[in-house]
Amino acid sequence: MNKHLKFILKALPLSVAMAGAALYVTSRYEIGIDPQKNTCLNWRVFVVDRYDTKVDRDKIYAFRSTQMEPFFPNGTKIIKYVRGIPGDRVTVGKEVISVNGTSRGEGLLLAARLGKPENRYIRDEIIPDNMFWFMGTSHDSFDSRYWGYVSSSDVVGRAYPIW
Repeated sequence: MNKHLKFILKALPLSVAMAGAALYVTSRYEIGIDPQKNTCLNWRVFVVDRYDTKVDRDKIYAFRSTQMEPFFPNGTKIIKYVRGIPGDRVTVGKEVISVNGTSRGEGLLLAARLGKPENRYIRDEIIPDNMFWFMGTSHDSFDSRYWGYVSSSDVVGRAYPIW
């Protein structure tokens, strides 16, 4: 058997294994980068695990946007904290946003920028089944207080901050 054929036969299983591993990693994970000048979280770069879609409160997740025009076109991937899950009570007031009585944010700073009166966003309600309440950590985060809930079908996966 010639030298080149021996090498190919030895290298082929390793090459197949490496290609399979690369396919698995790229199908499961993606990199999320926040391009905004003012970020609503403390990080800009995330690894998103698309296989981890079981949503837990106070964890960070990526989701596809809806109802966020003109800021983000439908389908844009957004990354924020889940602050409310189905059955939680959300109260949005002019000064405080709370979930189950715990303060999760302050005010409605973006209402004027959105061209809407603050009263449009004030509410006290229970999060429906298969919906989640997402929020950033900054006082000017464009989040669920303005556009409402995110459907479980729009959750892409758990996001892990890198940088």
